[in-house]
Amino acid sequence: ITIRKSISRALSKMGFTVTQACNGMEGLKQLQIVLFDLVLCDFLMPIMDGLDCVQQYRSWEKSNRPWFRQVIVGISAHASRQDAGRGQDIGMDKFIAKPVPLQTL
Repeated sequence: ITIRKSISRALSKMGFTVTQACNGMEGLKQLQIVLFDLVLCDFLMPIMDGLDCVQQYRSWEKSNRPWFRQVIVGISAHASRQDAGRGQDIGMDKFIAKPVPLQTL
């Protein structure tokens, strides 16, 4: 079972509605369609990584949804402190290292 599925199951059991994206391109499309309370975005995803996804979304958000700023938390098991800083520079609001404790969420 993937970490994405584990987090999804745990949040669903706690009563949250969860939407999953299998890759960064799918995540970007979802971000452009839905207003989420919170987005968890993995740094490493197939097709488009999390950094590119967030960077493209923030650019789209400025022109298409300037009245709303989506809260995006970057997550990764392998990102360095420098990567976490880069995530915040391109528009992630916070970074959490995996495994993500449910209490943190």
